This record gives sequence, structure tokens and C-alpha cells, in this order.
Amino acid sequence: MKTKIKGLGEVILRVHDMELMKNFYHQTLGLELINESEKYTFFKIADGYKGHNQTLALFAKANLNAFGEGFSDLKKDHSTLHHFALEIDKEDYTNVLNFCSASNIEYVTEVFEWINWRSIFIKDPESNVVEFVCHDSEITRNF
Repeated sequence: MKTKIKGLGEVILRVHDMELMKNFYHQTLGLELINESEKYTFFKIADGYKGHNQTLALFAKANLNAFGEGFSDLKKDHSTLHHFALEIDKEDYTNVLNFCSASNIEYVTEVFEWINWRSIFIKDPESNVVEFVCHDSEITRNF
């Protein structure tokens, strides 16, 4: 394929409890709600390429995907979400840690020396893993 990818357009999560998940991403994490119905909820993560925002969308599990497959049709041993990552500024890293501690949100941190990334991992109410990642040029590579 000769087309150069310009960015990540959206991440879609199938959810069991739309209201619980909507409140987590909107009220707890502060994502901007841009559209919703009883079948879906869209949040803006950041400005994207030429007007297509980078988005996180929650789809009610009854929704079919582009291939007409429902939630029960998916083969979990073939396709599961490991996690998704949200980029943050290095200066916000400590703020996210403090927020998690103050909100009693369990978190795990990890440093990826090979690429100079510092990450915080949490789980949403339906146990999807969300990573907050920043570039940190001060990380010393040990190889």
C-alpha cells in the first residue's frame, strides 16, 4: 500500500454498561463528549488529521461491526484488545499518578527504555486496559 497513514482515527470498545463506561471516560478521565445515542458514545481525544478527530467510541454490545458480526460472533482467541494508549505530556505524568492515587484507581507504571517512554496503566470499569504514555528524553537507555 502506497498511502501513508496520517494518525490514529479512532478506537472502538464494545461495552456492556454504556452509562457506567460513558461516565468513566467523560467524568473521570475528562474526555470531551461529542455525540451519543443509546447505541454509541463518541469522545474526542485530540485534533486529528484534516478535521477527523482522534476519537474513542463506545458501542453497545448489540451493535454489528462493518462485517455484520455481533459481539457473540467474535472469536476471542483470534481478536482481543490488549490495551490502548493515550498520549500525555511529560509534565502531566505526575498529575495522572496523583489523580489515580486520590481517586483510588489502581495503576501500574512502566518505563520503556528502548523508546524513552514512561507509562501509567489503569483499567476502565469493564477491565479494558488504558495506558497514559509520554516521551521522556531523560530516560537512560541501558543497552
